Amino acid sequence: MARHLHEEGSALVDVTLGAQGQVRQASLHSSTGYDDLDSTALAAARNISCTGSASTLAGMHVLLPVTFHLH
Repeated sequence: MARHLHEEGSALVDVTLGAQGQVRQASLHSSTGYDDLDSTALAAARNISCTGSASTLAGMHVLLPVTFHLH
């Protein structure tokens, strides 16, 4: 649908990590301006995982940029 409507944009997703590198929380820090793209950015961010030591990952906040471009 986004492609049909020519929607593009960049979002920043604030991700909070757990000790095992899993995403404990994801929230929108800045919007693309489109609800459907924002929802997709949040869903993608919730599916990432990170590696590192548990002491450095637990509670870490990461701003994850997600950009949507039409090709």
